[in-house]
Amino acid sequence: MTEFQLIMFIIFVFSIVQSVFGVGLLVFGTPTCLLLGHSFEVTIAYLLPASISISCMQILHEKRHIKLRKEFLIYTIPFIILGLALVLTKRFDFDMKLIVGFLLILTGTLRQLPKLQNAMKSLLKEHRKLYLAGMGVIHGVSNMGGGLLTILSSTLFNNKREIRANIAYGYLIFAMTQIIVLVILSPHLFKLINVVFPAISIFTYALLGNVVYHKASEKMYQNLITVFTLAYGVVLLIPL
Repeated sequence: MTEFQLIMFIIFVFSIVQSVFGVGLLVFGTPTCLLLGHSFEVTIAYLLPASISISCMQILHEKRHIKLRKEFLIYTIPFIILGLALVLTKRFDFDMKLIVGFLLILTGTLRQLPKLQNAMKSLLKEHRKLYLAGMGVIHGVSNMGGGLLTILSSTLFNNKREIRANIAYGYLIFAMTQIIVLVILSPHLFKLINVVFPAISIFTYALLGNVVYHKASEKMYQNLITVFTLAYGVVLLIPL
């Protein structure tokens, strides 16, 4: 398998995950590509167009369920730009995986305890703006904001349509902001052949991922979100 074919396979696999949960390509694809020896800049140039294509499809189908439109625009975009600019100009070198991993495991555990989950929901509602800003910085410097986005959406909302729609919208804001900054600061990273990556994502979403999403009952989806949150947290805590 060539390197290009391997990237195609990675995008196919994690497109299934993102089709179901709203996140997946960046949160799992980034560390996978980094392990293969790709730089952070090259990695996100591969993954961002594919992620954007799935998020657009999800928003197109469920835009009426998006509740956090203005807040995402106001409180995340400036901080994503700040974080990504710090990375691209080599002024930031700190691994955020442990922090995000710990928060994911904590959230997955709290989802099993209704009283504590309600307390967490109240806390997020009260400090939502600060959380969104922090999430923007973390995503800009590490591509790991998807984990924090999953925490926010799965805590604030109670049905799978609202959860996935708001995650997809936030993820689209993440990716669009990053790709604009990347095109301005590092345009050489984008090659014409890479258009195959979003094509793979759209194909995977339409024929496989979205089918799985619609077949999952509400209870099953909530359980899957919990398992996904815990598993993602564990993966981030594993030293690589």
